[in-house]
Amino acid sequence: MLYLPELYYLQDQPDFPLSRAIEVTAVTVSRWCAWYEARLIAPASKSITPIQKSGQLPAELQARQEFVGDLVAWILTSSNPPELFTLLLDDQALSKQDRVARFDHHDDTCCWVLNLLPEQFTELQLAWQAQGLPADLFYPEGMEICVPYPGKSWRARLLRRLGGQRCYTPKQWEREKPSS
Repeated sequence: MLYLPELYYLQDQPDFPLSRAIEVTAVTVSRWCAWYEARLIAPASKSITPIQKSGQLPAELQARQEFVGDLVAWILTSSNPPELFTLLLDDQALSKQDRVARFDHHDDTCCWVLNLLPEQFTELQLAWQAQGLPADLFYPEGMEICVPYPGKSWRARLLRRLGGQRCYTPKQWEREKPSS
């Protein structure tokens, strides 16, 4: 099942501990993974090499989680801005197939996807809560709310006429929905 990031936390809350959320999520998801691919999209310095790493994760769980924690630390300290990177973690060798990895962060945090079994997602939610992060940091795909593009300006009217929509994550919709 695919889970999408709750942008209410990741983009709308300036004090949200994004780096911690990335680390906890990656380390927890690594429990179910054997392969990784990491790439700096915007290195903080021209002297950073390599900018890409990939391969098989350590077989032993603790070593794997430590490795992924170190990998995330390298990504976050070597990227500018820190949330612009590629990190893929999966249980299968990563190929160029059109397949979503278990932890699939291709560029910016808004495009982050988790591909987990429901019981794995429940375990991840417990890990988030244990680290003081919200349990609804991600939500099941298909739960976003899309409405005709709002507003009364000529641009808004044109966008509505062309079928334009404004989409909200569940938490964003709670905040933005019109009063009934």
